[in-house]
Amino acid sequence: MAASPPSARILPATSSTDASAVRDRYSIPISSAPASTVEQEGSSVKIAHFSDIHITANSSAIPWRAMLSKRIVGWLNLQLLGRKGDFREAASITSALVEDLRELQADHILFTGDLSGLALDSEFEEAHRLLEPLLGSDRITGLPGNHDFYVPAAARAGTYDRLFGVWEKSDLAEPPPIVRLLGDDVALIALRDSRPNAFHDSSGLVGADQLGRLEKTLADPALEGRRKLLALHYGPRRSSGEPDGRLHGLRDAEALLSIAHEGGIELVLHGHLHNRFVLPAGDGTPITIANPGSATHSRYERAYHIIETGAEGIELSARRYDPDAGAFAPWEDAPGSGALPPPA
Repeated sequence: MAASPPSARILPATSSTDASAVRDRYSIPISSAPASTVEQEGSSVKIAHFSDIHITANSSAIPWRAMLSKRIVGWLNLQLLGRKGDFREAASITSALVEDLRELQADHILFTGDLSGLALDSEFEEAHRLLEPLLGSDRITGLPGNHDFYVPAAARAGTYDRLFGVWEKSDLAEPPPIVRLLGDDVALIALRDSRPNAFHDSSGLVGADQLGRLEKTLADPALEGRRKLLALHYGPRRSSGEPDGRLHGLRDAEALLSIAHEGGIELVLHGHLHNRFVLPAGDGTPITIANPGSATHSRYERAYHIIETGAEGIELSARRYDPDAGAFAPWEDAPGSGALPPPA
């Protein structure tokens, strides 16, 4: 059953007591064995994963009324901390990305958040224009990031959901989580973990309700025998293998990893952190974690990932932007590419 989520589906923050209870309940050692290892004989599935394009309005064109909020923090980042230059080419690179994705002809496309810079309607509309060739496809799953709900007013207005809610179709009834059954052998499971935050806070939260739903979904007979991949905006680990900071990372990362590990998730896909990395299972995480980084940030690789599943496991490769060619090209020997290890 397809479902386009209304803005009311933005999940409220779970109380610290509830979050602690969930974390304690599902805390397991990283070295514990996963629920199962899937042995497959079916055909392969190719997924293209990009994130954090950050289409950002010209700071001089931002309405002054919109600045009477947390957006003033974002504006200062643009003006004083160099972020304005970091995404100066975001629109043209996104156009090149869309063209590359169309030529790639992946079985499915995954986007893990932060279409916008300040959650302005003008940014969402520009992102919609740039991504329009992909919007009509049934083969794409997309999630909002924290910048897409940068302020409560943006969440209430529902512009993101109106323009991009079509990306949250689910093949199982009553999401969350979103579940896409890809081919005969793969289940892509996606969670919303972004919400409006206070001025000083950029953290995410899955929440006790979604964690409980995820646990039940992973045991659903419809997923039996399929490789299970989990997608969200926030990463449960940094590239070092350490958890992200409390005010920048995923508040309930440990509970999420525990449920995912026990439920047979083989790969976690996320965005939020703009540096690309692949963290293999065992290096501070029970499940391999792959982050393509920002596709448009000028100080990083400007890449996206290709995940291919098959009978022998999961393989990852990358493509990155070539500024001289104005196009994306294969990134040979990208760190972390190749066959991914199974859960620890």
